[in-house]
Amino acid sequence: MVRFSLISVLALAACSGKPSGDTAPADSTANGQDTGTGGDSSDTAGVDADGDGFTVAQGDCNDTNVYQSPARTEDPSDGVDNDCDGRIDEVWSGVDVAYGNAAGSSSIFNLDLIGRVQNEVQVDSSCAPYWLDHKDGPLSDGTDDWIINNAYAAVSDVSRDGTCTDIADFSDTTAYPYGVYGVATGVDGTIYATTLDNLDVVSEDGTITSVATWKCDLMNSDNHELAAYSLAVDPLTGVIALYGYFGGFATYDPATGAFTMLAKENWSTSTLNTFSGAHKDGFDDGTGTGGGWYTAGVDATTGSYAMYKFNEAQNQWVSKAAWTDEDWAPFMLAIDGDNGDYYVTANAGWYYTVWRIVSDTDYAAQLYSTDGTVENRAFYGIVSNY
Repeated sequence: MVRFSLISVLALAACSGKPSGDTAPADSTANGQDTGTGGDSSDTAGVDADGDGFTVAQGDCNDTNVYQSPARTEDPSDGVDNDCDGRIDEVWSGVDVAYGNAAGSSSIFNLDLIGRVQNEVQVDSSCAPYWLDHKDGPLSDGTDDWIINNAYAAVSDVSRDGTCTDIADFSDTTAYPYGVYGVATGVDGTIYATTLDNLDVVSEDGTITSVATWKCDLMNSDNHELAAYSLAVDPLTGVIALYGYFGGFATYDPATGAFTMLAKENWSTSTLNTFSGAHKDGFDDGTGTGGGWYTAGVDATTGSYAMYKFNEAQNQWVSKAAWTDEDWAPFMLAIDGDNGDYYVTANAGWYYTVWRIVSDTDYAAQLYSTDGTVENRAFYGIVSNY
């Protein structure tokens, strides 16, 4: 499978050693604090003006409306953000999954809440979707185009009829020796991509602009900070998360331009392998539950697979839901923003599966699985629909 050959390449080769970018202390937005639309000023952030049990500092996006707080359930018909997750009138409706094949015959298909295929879009034979996101980002209504990593060589647009159009070319091995990896679209429609040692903004005209850089050196652990493998977006704050392959983690705030290295990697001693991540809606009350940044990973020491949450007070990943299964390991991750359940893609031989892990439990069950009759294809990126 491509995944394992890619990991082998990473283990043997070094990323280009560019100077480390400036780092800044984690700010309120990078810690999941609300920048919402309630009209509250910073000097009243600690006051619960509407008496709903939440202050602005605790995630209340409108402290003048008792029907808006992180504890509310979304009313899909009232035109306001009841649960303060950055989305208005949303209802989680399932996931889109990239079914990639470098030799052609790739597709993107939609699964509903109980795992039924609602639609499958056959992608142009020249296009292989690996990582993917909605082109309209985390606030998408599910009818927009997709943005994909096209076989590690390009960031491409895939329309709902399967037409694949390259936007930015990362195939120059001199400029981009490892190609492109995670892609994501910000809340304002900006397209982001990571090349292991860079976070780039991709413009529709093909311009690639670096907005953050760091040290990535897989030959010298002392000269290494992060191998940024995947991206995710907080739909409320707009903050971009960068997930390293060896448990590294960083954030980038488009509003301020601040890049914050929260957990550097030491690949020579790390026992945690992480693949991708997502933001979980909700307020983190400090107990280790609730909203925040999550990743799917494998503990190489115990062989345990788990969902991990990043604890920003401790600057480390904390296991939230663990299980052991020799037949599959988590790969790409999406989270149901309404209920908090985790959805991961996994591949074992010719069997490709989407798994559902119930929020903050170790209960894992198949949402969807192939019959193992089609070779040279695999499940890659997965993204939630609302």
